[in-house]
Amino acid sequence: MNTAFAIAVPRDRRTVPGHVQSRPVDGRANIAAGLIFITPVLLGAYFATGVTALQLVMYGICLVAVLPHVGPFVASLRRNPANLLLVLLFTALAMSTSAAFARVPSPQAMLQAKALAATAVWASIYIVTFSSIRSRGDVLRLTQWINSACLIITASVYVSALLHIQGLPFGEVLEFRDGTFRAFGPLGDNVGFLLVLPALMSLVASRPLMFGAHLGALLLTATRGAMLCLAVGVLGYLLIVAAGSHRPTRKRMLWSVAAAAAVALAIWLSPVSAVLMGRLSNPSMRMMAIEMGIDAFQEHPLLGTGFNGFGNSRPAVVEDWLIPQQAENGLGRTQNQYIQTATDGGAVAFGCLLLFVLFTGRNALRVIHWPGATLQLVALQLWLISVLVGNQGSLWFLSSTASGFFIFAVAGLTSRVSAFAAEQSAPRRRLA
Repeated sequence: MNTAFAIAVPRDRRTVPGHVQSRPVDGRANIAAGLIFITPVLLGAYFATGVTALQLVMYGICLVAVLPHVGPFVASLRRNPANLLLVLLFTALAMSTSAAFARVPSPQAMLQAKALAATAVWASIYIVTFSSIRSRGDVLRLTQWINSACLIITASVYVSALLHIQGLPFGEVLEFRDGTFRAFGPLGDNVGFLLVLPALMSLVASRPLMFGAHLGALLLTATRGAMLCLAVGVLGYLLIVAAGSHRPTRKRMLWSVAAAAAVALAIWLSPVSAVLMGRLSNPSMRMMAIEMGIDAFQEHPLLGTGFNGFGNSRPAVVEDWLIPQQAENGLGRTQNQYIQTATDGGAVAFGCLLLFVLFTGRNALRVIHWPGATLQLVALQLWLISVLVGNQGSLWFLSSTASGFFIFAVAGLTSRVSAFAAEQSAPRRRLA
């Protein structure tokens, strides 16, 4: 495979952005791997302690890490539509937020601008991962770091649940009146979407015991959107197997099914099943927030309300007086990233996001069919597609969310490896 890289990518292109060479790693990939590992740790510490300094350290590390890569990333925009659309998306959101200064009080508009700036710094992991990868070895190293980080995240959910049973607080745990609970660990309630990633990695690698372990942690969170993402990812995996791109042994497939059934049975017999059934049957404010977001977009179709401006511009409802805390949390945003982006930045921002997702999905499919893709890399693409398609009840264009951080990291990795695949396929097409 290294020989194929050397043939596909001439040595005189090593300084041209968008190309990769097969020389040894120069340390840049280690920066991206360190960010992927250290930032979630700081995020969990920030959520556990509430110390604002930890949040500032996270943003500071991301900002310092991204600055050396801005130049090469800008040079790649001409050849990479996904990179260009991501920049255009944040540009559209910046324009709508600037227009909010003329429509809402200055302190409120300033808060929106600060939130957008923090989210842009948070999303800079996309630039770091894209610009850091220079060889196939960098790809392997980065995927292994992501896998290790996911193992720690899964363990943190189990530790949070076990310590809660012992009466010791650790991470976020929601306990109900009947004694049941939902455990999330130190990364908060968005961790369910991250747990889908190691579950898919174990499924693609035909590791039934690990698949069952990650699935158990996912069920402990009782996150409906994450369940939908997992279903999309498993469906995508079955389509890959049916297409012949991946051929697991029959024995390993049976073991994976058996492990999933065993975990599901254990959860069903435990008190956690009551939480799952309650989550599936009880209505929530998500549909109300989505409908209100659509109405807000129709009122401001061009410039939107500015970044995170929906919560302050929506009309008051009865829930604001009856259950004010739940209404503030459930109706503060539209609970859907596509509608939220349309509400924040208008039609232009929505179009940029939709095109970014489409080109990122195309990159992911190209990586899946790339002959040099490892099983871990294929699983990363399945997870990226599953969260972009199935994550309809949670936002990922937010600062200080672990799910959004990993989505941008994997999307940047996908964009870079897609360029690898395109470079390798070009000589083959010319030879044919």
